[in-house]
Amino acid sequence: MTAPCYVCGAEAVIDGLCADCYEKSHPLMAVDTPLTLLTCRRCGAVKIAGTWHPLVPYPSNDDDMLDRQIDILLSREVHLSHSNIDVELTVLNRLDRVLITEISATGKSHPSLPNHTERLSLEIRLQYATCDTCGMMSGGYYESILQVRADGRQVTEEEIERITDIVTQRTVSEYGKDDRAFVTGTFRSKHGIDFHIGSEHLSRKIADELETQFLAARKENYKLITQDRGGKRKYRVTILLRLPRYQRGDVIRVSGHPCWILSLGNGSMSCYDLVDRSEFAVSPRSSKWRTIQYIGSEDSFREFSIIAKGYDQPYQLMDSQNFEIIEVEETRFTSSPQVGDTVRAISVDGDLFILPANETDLA
Repeated sequence: MTAPCYVCGAEAVIDGLCADCYEKSHPLMAVDTPLTLLTCRRCGAVKIAGTWHPLVPYPSNDDDMLDRQIDILLSREVHLSHSNIDVELTVLNRLDRVLITEISATGKSHPSLPNHTERLSLEIRLQYATCDTCGMMSGGYYESILQVRADGRQVTEEEIERITDIVTQRTVSEYGKDDRAFVTGTFRSKHGIDFHIGSEHLSRKIADELETQFLAARKENYKLITQDRGGKRKYRVTILLRLPRYQRGDVIRVSGHPCWILSLGNGSMSCYDLVDRSEFAVSPRSSKWRTIQYIGSEDSFREFSIIAKGYDQPYQLMDSQNFEIIEVEETRFTSSPQVGDTVRAISVDGDLFILPANETDLA
């Protein structure tokens, strides 16, 4: 004969208790009420036990933000008897700064018992403050200045757009990992663009990528900005990235040969040698890099119309600007253009070099 439950007298099943009494003495969850949900007015981060917890990824709307904030609060304030318990919260009423909710937990108090659901009334009081990150941002805090300039020319709008996109992407990717991953100021001038960045770590990551993508020369310097009572000095770093004089489409001299720049990025520059018609790559670490001399941009290219070509005779080209007629040997071309076609060329040291019409014409 099974002993009765020592609480209610029903048939005992576990540790001298019936199923109902066992579940009552071993609740699935424990939570105090009311709870306080302290969030940042600007970014929605939640403060729990003195630490701000950002919302990553950032919520798509206000309802999503509140749900995520409550999830963070409950994950730290609701204590479950074991991990295999499903918790749900239902908002019954919302006042100005108070949420009247019901929280339910479904699971087993003991492996031998069936699932059951427990419900508790829970009041959540909403409070607002400014998180440390938003406070630093609004105060204009920054640890690093990232400056982008160009050697012997202005930084182009296309370059500024690409650089700004990289700064934005890297800042977003560091959100939630680095509490100073923000940009407090962007300043443009005739010389280039500056970014005031909250985190020196983030600034270096951005500089590393820009240096690789744009083959930029890099220089750093530090400036003492403060010293605390203990004598510890605080420095601000300025990272200067100077873009090369040349860009995609320009003509440069490499080891004495005029070359057409096809692309820059990923730590190297792809070029087309106009003399021997070969494609090659050169990086700042190679010996060829020190031989580079700037010749001209795409603006220095001249357009010619092919007006005649006889059998075993040179092509006759007419300059589109001054209508001058010149003859060019067929060996100067990488393809076989037809009369009426237009080609581009550049004059280097009195010698005319025909540029390939497109990349498919490269040797």
